[in-house]
Amino acid sequence: MDFIGPIILILGGILACAGLIVSKDPKAKETLAKLQAYQGWIGVLLLVFGVIDFLRIGIHIFALISVLPFFSLVVLAYIFSSILLGIMFGMPMVAKLSASGAAKGEALGKKLAPYHTAIGIVGIVSGLIALLYGLHILK
Repeated sequence: MDFIGPIILILGGILACAGLIVSKDPKAKETLAKLQAYQGWIGVLLLVFGVIDFLRIGIHIFALISVLPFFSLVVLAYIFSSILLGIMFGMPMVAKLSASGAAKGEALGKKLAPYHTAIGIVGIVSGLIALLYGLHILK
């Protein structure tokens, strides 16, 4: 995996957990407001990287699950949290560009909204582990 995808996933996870972060540290609200200005772009990038990673890695992951179970689960969590966070954050921006399929995506994003904190936590954790694997800190 490259380094851009995990970093964007970590940023998307932070955006998804913004309410939880602000409840623990109210000073973080200003920093998160700066990050929320780029929420649409982060969502679109997450969706693109998630689909590309699914096509590139996800097809072969089920063959690797018996050999490398922890890595395989991390990759599955990475791919699915990227796609789900991409749908939640990127669909309003895609809806401005194309109204045909974006309405269904926006409806799915609204259905996922109650779970955004949990998906964000999974995204942060899997993004950090993927980054550590990419940096060869974890083997």
